[in-house]
Amino acid sequence: MPVSNPEKMLTREEVLTHSSRESCWVVINNAAYDMTHFLDSHPGGPGIILKYGGRDATAAFEPIHPSDTLENHLKSEYHLGPVSGPVPEVEEDAKSKAPEVTPGEKKPTLGAIINIRDFELAAPKLLPPKSFAYFKAGAESEYTSQWNRDSWQAIRFRPRVLRPIEEIYTSTTILGNECSVPFFICPAGGGKLAHPKGEVLLTKAAAKHGVLHWISNVAGCSQKEMTAAKALGQNQCWQIYAMSDLAVTEKEIKQAVKDGFKGFCLTVDAIRAGKRERDMRMELDEDEAAIYSEEEDESFEKEPTVKRGAIWSSFDWVSFVKWIRTMTDLPVCVKGIQTWEDAKLCMEHGVHPWLSNHGGRQLEGAPSAAETLVSIRKHCPEVFDKCEVIADGGVLRGTDILKALCLGAKGVGLGRGFLYSLVFGEPGVNKAIRILKHEVEVGMALLGVTSIDQLNPSYVDTRGLAFASAFPRAHL
Repeated sequence: MPVSNPEKMLTREEVLTHSSRESCWVVINNAAYDMTHFLDSHPGGPGIILKYGGRDATAAFEPIHPSDTLENHLKSEYHLGPVSGPVPEVEEDAKSKAPEVTPGEKKPTLGAIINIRDFELAAPKLLPPKSFAYFKAGAESEYTSQWNRDSWQAIRFRPRVLRPIEEIYTSTTILGNECSVPFFICPAGGGKLAHPKGEVLLTKAAAKHGVLHWISNVAGCSQKEMTAAKALGQNQCWQIYAMSDLAVTEKEIKQAVKDGFKGFCLTVDAIRAGKRERDMRMELDEDEAAIYSEEEDESFEKEPTVKRGAIWSSFDWVSFVKWIRTMTDLPVCVKGIQTWEDAKLCMEHGVHPWLSNHGGRQLEGAPSAAETLVSIRKHCPEVFDKCEVIADGGVLRGTDILKALCLGAKGVGLGRGFLYSLVFGEPGVNKAIRILKHEVEVGMALLGVTSIDQLNPSYVDTRGLAFASAFPRAHL
C-alpha cells in the first residue's frame, strides 16, 4: 500500500529509497508517484519505470505523455504528494540530447528549407537520436516505408496545354469541412519529441492557413489542450484507437463531440504494434538487463517509443458502426484500408475509407495508398461516388497530392512531414504548409487546371506502378 501523508512534503532522499520492483516511486514535475502496482501493466514494460525508480523522470515522461496522463490513469491514492529539494544533477543519456554541431558544420536553419524533404534531412541534426529514430522508423527493413514514396513517383502526369490559366483555386471540402487546400495534417503522435509545446503548434498553424488538423489519440498534448488551442471556427477531427477498456475511448469520443470536433477516424491497422527495428534499437538500453534471463530475453518484442495501451480487437464491421453511431452521427473514416474489398465494405456500411498502411510502420509488404487507389478504381469505382476517399503515406510533394486527387482521393494527409517541420516550431509548420500549397498551385497550372474539381484520372498514367513495385517486393 502507498505510504503518503498529504500534510508532509517528501524529500528526494526518501523517494530514492523506493527504487525496486517491490516499491517503485518516481518523481514527475516535483511530485512523487507510487508506480509499483503499474509496473507489469505499463504498455512499454516495467524496465523503463524501474530505470527511473526513486529518481526524477520528468524529462523522460513529458515528451511522450499528455499532461493529463497521470490524472486519467493513476488512482489518486498513488499520488504521493510534492517533493522538496533540488533535482539531482545526473549525467544525461546521450540519446536524449540533441547532437552538437561539429566545427565547420552549419546548424540547419529554416531559411534553408525549400521542400518537405529538407525538413527530414535537417531533423537528425537538431533532434536527439532517440526522437529522430521514433519519427523515421518503419516496419522491419523499412522497404514499405520507402515504397510509399516511390509509388507516387511511379505514376506519371498527362498534362494538357493551351488552356488559359489566370488564377488557381486550391480550396476544397473534406468530409464537409471547408479547407483552403486539399491536404491536411494527419494524426501522428510524439509531437513533443519534436518541440516542447507539441501538437498545439500544429493546431495553431493549421488555423492560420485554413488547413484541417486531424488530431492524434496519442498526441503529446491532451485533448483539452488541443481544443483550447483551436481558433474560432477552426475545423478539427479526432483519431480513435479503440482501447481494450472501451469506456475510456467512449469518454474521449463524447468529449470530442461536445468540443465541436467535425469528424472521426478509427485506426484499424494497429491492433498490434509493428516491429519498428530502428526505434527498437534506440530503446534497448531502456530495459534493465536483470529483468530477464537470457532464455526469457524479449528485446525483439519492444514497442515503439510512444506507447499506447492494449487495443480492442473484437470489432467487426457491423459492431463497430453500431458502436460509433450510438455516440455520433458525424462523418467517420476507417483508417488503414489497404484493399479495394475493404473500401467497398466501408461504402456498404456508411463510413469513409482512409487508405493508409500507417506510414509503412506496421506490416512490411503492405500496399501503398497509391496502389490501393488504382485498385479501387479498377474493381469498385463506385466507392468514389458514394464515399470520400482519404489517402496518406509517403507524400512529400504537392505533385504527390495532385496524383492522389486525380485518382479519386478527396483529401491527402501528411504525418511525418509536419512532425519534422515542428522541429522549427510554429514557423516551421507554417512554412511546410506554404511550400505544399505553392507546389500544388504550380502543379495545377502545369497540368492545365485551375480548380481541384477539374482533376480526374485522365491527367495521370499509372501503368508504371506495377513495374516499379517489382523492385521493393524483390527484397521481401
